Amino acid sequence: MTGTSEISRRAFAAGAAGLGLTALAAPAIAATTDAIPASVAALYRKAIVIDALASPDTWNVPYPPPGELTPEKLANVRASGITAVNLTVGKPGGFEGTVKEIAKWLRHIEAHPDHFLLVKRHADLAAAKAQGKLGIIFGFQGMGMIGEDLSLIETFGGLWVKIMQLTYNDRNALGAGSSLPDSEGLTPLGREAVARMNSLGILVDTGHATPQTVMDAAAASSKPITCSHTGARTIYDSQRNQPDAALRAVSNTGGVVGMYLMPFLGRDPVSPSRALFMKHLTHAIRLCGEDHVGIGSDQSITPVDISPAYMEIVRKTAEARQKAGIGAPGEADGPVAVPDLNSARRMEIIAAEMDRAKYPARVIEKVIGGNFDRLFREVWTG
Repeated sequence: MTGTSEISRRAFAAGAAGLGLTALAAPAIAATTDAIPASVAALYRKAIVIDALASPDTWNVPYPPPGELTPEKLANVRASGITAVNLTVGKPGGFEGTVKEIAKWLRHIEAHPDHFLLVKRHADLAAAKAQGKLGIIFGFQGMGMIGEDLSLIETFGGLWVKIMQLTYNDRNALGAGSSLPDSEGLTPLGREAVARMNSLGILVDTGHATPQTVMDAAAASSKPITCSHTGARTIYDSQRNQPDAALRAVSNTGGVVGMYLMPFLGRDPVSPSRALFMKHLTHAIRLCGEDHVGIGSDQSITPVDISPAYMEIVRKTAEARQKAGIGAPGEADGPVAVPDLNSARRMEIIAAEMDRAKYPARVIEKVIGGNFDRLFREVWTG
């Protein structure tokens, strides 16, 4: 990373040229220089802004190495204007590793009380907004760490895990992830897990699931669910994007689908663009309704420094994920980001794009956080 809080022109240009991505350089710079209309800036300042999958640390690709919350990362947290993020503390792996990850983030929160607030209940979101802190919501991406022991759902709930994603890309005891055939779904144990999560006030997340797993979870749940980070398969045919039937299944529970900023949105012409993201977002709003769509960027709050060194790590990371059976096609095709939304203020830029597309302020405020705020209030207990 550079010493600035946004992507540098020189680093991006070098990376783009080295990858044959020179056409992306201008849009990436635009992400940092676009003027935000005063009305949008005012709306953003007062809104509850929720990114349903993000991290204050390095994310997706270990470049720069994660672990240390540097002054730059903390400055970007403060500059982002985001009220809260769903932070992954449980990924494919075991029980011990998950507990260590939770402990690590509890230490980070304790070490930086002026920047972070651990979200234990819905009221903490308003508190984070009022105090100018980033609310940290603990979440899982896959529940392989519990094996077949559903009592661990309550154990992790006691450690403030508020969102649990049933699967990652692979298969576990609860259901099928997106690397499996679309027709594979939730297992009987998975249905029991959904019921257990409902009873404990833990949000059921179907990110990374097959369409059938999404629809099975929606049918099994007595409470609204989410698909926290996905795209619209109607716009771009990727296994990581959900078809209309699955997106509607989530919204029909009263839940929320989060649109991500990932390569699986498609190519325009090499990597996804802001315009292409807006096509996914617009489709989701038309399909699911204004009360059931949000943003789950699947990004670090700190913008990625798209350079040849970064892209080499992207390639190596994708290779390792494929060997481990948890990768998805297209992960190494370009930056793991939308270059012209590669900004700590990406949520405000999205709000401005929605304003430009003539969405009323009411809808903009819902999509940038209000819908997830409402969902959390309805699902979480205590």
